[in-house]
Amino acid sequence: MVMTRRVTARRTPTILLAMGLVLTPGCYRGAEVEAGGTGDESGGTGAESGGTGAESGESGDEGEAPAERSSSPGVRLLTQREFVNAVRDLLGVTLDRAQVPKEQLVEGHGHIARGQGVGLAEVERYYELGLLAAEEAVALMEPGCELDTPACATMVAEDVLQRAFRQPLAPDVLDGYLSILEAPEAGETTRERLVSLIATALASPHFLYRRELGDEPVEGSDYVRWLTEHELASRLSFLVWQSGPDEALLDAARAGELHDPEARAEHLLRMLEDPRARVGQVGFAADWMGIGAGSTVADKDPEVLEGTSPQLPVLAEQSFERTVADVLFDEAGSFLGLLSTEQYWVEQQLAELLGLDPSGDELEARPLDTSVRQGMLMHPVVLAAHTKESGASPFPVGEFVYENMLCQTIGPPLELPEVDTEPSEDQTLREQLETLTAAAECQACHTRIGPPGFAFLAFDPVGRYSAADGLGRPFDTSGSIPVGEDMVGFESAAELSAALSVHPETARCVAHRLYRWTYGHFEAKDTAPYLEQLSEASISTEADLRELLSTIVRSDEFAQVRLGDQ
Repeated sequence: MVMTRRVTARRTPTILLAMGLVLTPGCYRGAEVEAGGTGDESGGTGAESGGTGAESGESGDEGEAPAERSSSPGVRLLTQREFVNAVRDLLGVTLDRAQVPKEQLVEGHGHIARGQGVGLAEVERYYELGLLAAEEAVALMEPGCELDTPACATMVAEDVLQRAFRQPLAPDVLDGYLSILEAPEAGETTRERLVSLIATALASPHFLYRRELGDEPVEGSDYVRWLTEHELASRLSFLVWQSGPDEALLDAARAGELHDPEARAEHLLRMLEDPRARVGQVGFAADWMGIGAGSTVADKDPEVLEGTSPQLPVLAEQSFERTVADVLFDEAGSFLGLLSTEQYWVEQQLAELLGLDPSGDELEARPLDTSVRQGMLMHPVVLAAHTKESGASPFPVGEFVYENMLCQTIGPPLELPEVDTEPSEDQTLREQLETLTAAAECQACHTRIGPPGFAFLAFDPVGRYSAADGLGRPFDTSGSIPVGEDMVGFESAAELSAALSVHPETARCVAHRLYRWTYGHFEAKDTAPYLEQLSEASISTEADLRELLSTIVRSDEFAQVRLGDQ
């Protein structure tokens, strides 16, 4: 059930702040903690979205602590998807993801830990969402005892807290939460107080942050530590499922098994067979394709959406998620397959919009005309994220292709005069833009972002295709771009996507993005050998999902955390 109701003010986190059980007021980023801390301390500023410090892969002289961008603050705020998934698996309630505070993007990545943090407004929002989820969950609970009795409510609360916090609970922490069951300001009845307790837990740093502080130092390093068993359980579950660990993982952590690479690999195989893996890996694909980077289908101008259903944004997102999951688990089984898939899962309205074979009211796989559309880069959700509210957006799209598909950094844009995107009899839009960017100071970037952007001129911001502009002139979507040591030529966006799907540099970029996704920071100099190993695995397997995750999970690095010079 999707929860979208507004909550009343009968219980607010302001009451519970005094009990020290939710995040303290005040805005902060990075949530840095002292080594060995509890993960509850706020402080430190971290890096704002966009980041500072050394370029990717640089961390100063060898032997020095890594630059801030290439280490972890020790705690990682849950993303929108992680919060929703974790609540779902904890309580059996599905929240509306759009209502969850959105993660900050750092150079196009939503999982960079030092760019994340919350203030009091976000805490209030997490509490409101937690209250919605708790009210629904408690109403459905059948624990085998009467929830209005303190003993029953205590039993339920202890179970929820143990699973929600993903770590063994210190007695004083447990007692603090259980005291809510006796607090009159938390509700008139025991059942209401249980709702308050669960809502408070979901606004707590114990739930909102993934703790990755480690304990024992790695031999030969002053700033790399071995994760604890429970931290490993969480890292593995969030990598595969984007959600908290299940009982099997927690049991393995309690037994001290997860520092064994083979034990982690066995759990990985088990977890990939669970339906939650399909949801979790869609999260990585969305991050890779920059879904959280810009606008959505719903943000487009009315004239763009004219004639479409109000349900189009929801239908498009469902189509994206089902198609991605299908490619990764039922078809190619590789991330590169997302750039070459020849079918989308659509229902009737989306099929009509995209010019695909008719479909019914339910999602069904429909073949693409691969001369027009191939891979997910031409999907409405992806196009919407990288285009303006209306009109053509070749340069933002071209920059997205280079930075997200190839992991190449494009410099800040120069000031350009406004260009009327309405067709001109004198010049096509492409001709106008090429004239404006012909200067030498523009060409360093525009030889890279111009051609791939022009390849998408035939698509509007929600994915409709037209072969010609408003004056009937065919779009020139041909071009070539430097990729590694090669020049890759193409006649259309479909050909470009197909070419990228088989190029080693794209596979290498997948490895880099997976590294940042897994560890919550950019790479450093002393991680180069590991990253090269991961890149070679990605190239040799064509970015096979199972092989790449296995390479990551079996590595020593997966069991470690880089805390830097704190």
